Amino acid sequence: MTKKQICESKATVAYYSGLGGLEAKHIEYGINDYIYLVSDVWHGKCAYHRLKIHYGAKSCYVRLYGQRCSLSEFIRS
Repeated sequence: MTKKQICESKATVAYYSGLGGLEAKHIEYGINDYIYLVSDVWHGKCAYHRLKIHYGAKSCYVRLYGQRCSLSEFIRS
């Protein structure tokens, strides 16, 4: 399945208000963990992403457009 198909078939798990609005759709667990996101939700030009989850000493985050988005800042739905 493609990123778009996965994001459209899953319900939203969490929201992030930065970067034009992000919706977390699915988390894929394995040796490397990935999160499927839809970006620019508030602007109408949605883009679909599969981002690696990075684990730091104090928090975990993803990188999107060169910015760190901490998963602790996402609001669960």
